[in-house]
Amino acid sequence: MKDLGTKTLETKRLILRRFKKEDAEEIYNGFINQKDFLYYANKEKRTLQEEKESLERIDEKYNQRHYYNWLITLKDTKQIIGRIFLVVEEFNECVESNYVIDDRFSKMGYMTEALKEVIRFCFEELEVNRFQSCCVIENKASKRVMQKCNMTEEGIIRKYIKLKDGYHDMYMFSIVK
Repeated sequence: MKDLGTKTLETKRLILRRFKKEDAEEIYNGFINQKDFLYYANKEKRTLQEEKESLERIDEKYNQRHYYNWLITLKDTKQIIGRIFLVVEEFNECVESNYVIDDRFSKMGYMTEALKEVIRFCFEELEVNRFQSCCVIENKASKRVMQKCNMTEEGIIRKYIKLKDGYHDMYMFSIVK
């Protein structure tokens, strides 16, 4: 598995790039404080200052080996619409994706387009053996994204994630080399 870091990726309509400190206000006013994101990420609302501090920590992490964290922006307007983050399991040459899209841009195919590009990057450039992702079984939109990305449903991980209202089962999807 190669170590390339978070490099800019492009699709027909999107640019996936590193977070910048200047993005704080747009992220704060976008997906980071939306109801679905807060629920599925098991987070509380953030202040603008907390978002600025978070971006400083992310900026420092870009120097670490195998750190992949993209902001998803529209190619034509540069507007921030979401993010994709990878958790790397270096020994097994495996990555797990986590993603979120701004509610105002859901059901337009953007997340599928972004995830397909990240999957391509992982197999063709990072040379991973396995790409996987999970979603809470109630999150039908996320399940559809993984299906549209030709990921295979492997099963249900029982009581895998604890959210504010208790433990939830999750679907596990993957693509292997």
